[in-house]
Amino acid sequence: MKRTARWTLSLMILLYTLAAGYMYAAQESFIFKPDPVVKPVEKVFSTAQEVAIQSPEGIGLQTWYKPAIAGAPTLVMFHGNAGNLSTRARLIDIFDNNERGVLIFSWRGFGINAGTPSEQGLYADARAVLQWLQMQGVSSDEIIIYGESLGSGVAVQMATETQLKGVILAAPYTRISDLAREDYAWLPVDLLLKHRFDSMDKIKQLSEPLVVMHSKDDRVIPFSLGNTLYQAANEPKRMQAYTDRQHTGFTEQDIEEAITWIMAQ
Repeated sequence: MKRTARWTLSLMILLYTLAAGYMYAAQESFIFKPDPVVKPVEKVFSTAQEVAIQSPEGIGLQTWYKPAIAGAPTLVMFHGNAGNLSTRARLIDIFDNNERGVLIFSWRGFGINAGTPSEQGLYADARAVLQWLQMQGVSSDEIIIYGESLGSGVAVQMATETQLKGVILAAPYTRISDLAREDYAWLPVDLLLKHRFDSMDKIKQLSEPLVVMHSKDDRVIPFSLGNTLYQAANEPKRMQAYTDRQHTGFTEQDIEEAITWIMAQ
């Protein structure tokens, strides 16, 4: 009986160790879900020009850019963990108007871009894009970042590094470890995670106008995480809470309200 119990315990430990090892090795496939198929800019964002912004490692980041008219802000989108820039056609239609500048790009490893996505890699890509905009004559205080889902963590990091016109976080999280515990409570996620995107640790460093948009029926990133992040943030801030937007299904009115509030600060 004791031998059977020891054998059972050993087997359980082995299986747990193997499962933890697999999750550690495969975590990139859970966090980053790129789509290599990109629709042409002419079909998705006809008013924009396509450029390749170089990352610090020399990776060309496929970018669609429409400059702003004088005095109007430029909206920069950091997209979420799946797809690529062309899978955001609905948001591009909302962002694109007669005055506002719009820039959207794919992360390294997404769409046609070379490279492998990682937390530090996404930060490097975002810095390269913001530096490129400055070279086009767009100052940081004319930029509003729209960080969607996973991209919200990159938006928070960039806002700690430079003063922006404003930041919109669409369905954000506190940190990836908190999100992972929702699905993998049986794993030591803090020990296993290589990509942390710890917005909760950084949010107090932000001083620019901040809008958090989140829906209570979001089944991908719980509303409670976005609300916790909002509560920890400094003023000026605005919470736009909904009950029927699911995950990042925000409307044109939702987004325009956020932008209008930021511009009024």
